[in-house]
Amino acid sequence: MSASDWLERRVLVTVGTGGVGKTTVSAAIALEAARRGKRALVLTIDPAQRLADALGLPHLGHDAQEIPADRLRTAGTAPGGSLAAMMLDTKRTFDELVARYAPDEAAIERIHANPIYQNLTDALAGSREYSAMERLHQLAAAGDYDLIVLDTPPAAHALDFLEAPRRLTGFLDSQILKLLFAPARALGRTGFRLFQFGSSAVLPLVERITGMEFLHVVSEFLLAFESMLEGFTTRAREIEALLRSPECGFVLVAGPDPVQARRAQEFWARLETESIHLAGLVANRVRVWPDGGPPPPLDEATRAAGTASLAKALSEHDPDLDSAGVARAVAEAALRFAAAARRDESVVGGLVASLPLDTSDARVIPLFAEDVHALDALSRMGKHVFDE
Repeated sequence: MSASDWLERRVLVTVGTGGVGKTTVSAAIALEAARRGKRALVLTIDPAQRLADALGLPHLGHDAQEIPADRLRTAGTAPGGSLAAMMLDTKRTFDELVARYAPDEAAIERIHANPIYQNLTDALAGSREYSAMERLHQLAAAGDYDLIVLDTPPAAHALDFLEAPRRLTGFLDSQILKLLFAPARALGRTGFRLFQFGSSAVLPLVERITGMEFLHVVSEFLLAFESMLEGFTTRAREIEALLRSPECGFVLVAGPDPVQARRAQEFWARLETESIHLAGLVANRVRVWPDGGPPPPLDEATRAAGTASLAKALSEHDPDLDSAGVARAVAEAALRFAAAARRDESVVGGLVASLPLDTSDARVIPLFAEDVHALDALSRMGKHVFDE
């Protein structure tokens, strides 16, 4: 599969560990889709505003923000192409879920007022990842974009975003939750409040620790949440099905550092166990020799000849310059860069060889001299990924 085939999917998910440039790679892929006439959207979970910086925007929020058409034209966007970006707002996503599945306005108000719900989006493990998957599902189902690129967060457990729908489904189907709901269904709200006092020996301790009427709050939350169980469960399964469908592809982003490459191998192995559709690999910030070929050997004789030639040219240009010293410094810098380029080439080559990839599935983006914070730099990244 060539990189151009990536753009034929409805959803691309960039994955990888922290510090490898997933956000800028995501933006570059989405921009390239726009340049080819597609309606593209890039969605980030990262609250650090790196995506906004990369796109030259002051900020991003929960609603899609279109990149101005005149700026896209300067990047060579084809007619009909567009690019939008947004940053996940976990609470708003959960609020939208509640509004969709709650039976009435009174239930929505009870849930929003409940202290457990108010802290759910921050405290519940995987809530951010689940809400990202929910937002992705909403956008894919709406059909407003030809391609959605999801920039995933660098998590301690790298596939939290993938496991979040499954964890939620398992929790909602669990025996523990059914047991918690049983008193409410059997006794009603008043009876469930009486049920709270059955644990009077434990409740004072819990209240001292939590600072609230713990079981009362829990019971209110469960009673309000019960009516939405089926909707949440169905949605979680739909999200998981989308991630495993042929419409969705995963692009692994890795750096040329040996540690990053090893983590990328582990990441890839995990994706395979999840039966994920793998689109390819992007090796980012790779040091390459200026002409794109292998670095020259730069042996002692070659360095000496090159240094002498450079010193002569510098002396002719500026007789007052310490041409010999400058030439030696340039030669040493070239020697160090050549060694670094060889290391990066070896690491990336070893990574590609260890993965079930064709050569066309692996793309290399060289290390840029400047930070990527504008459309022109993103466009250059995209051209490296897509062979222009």
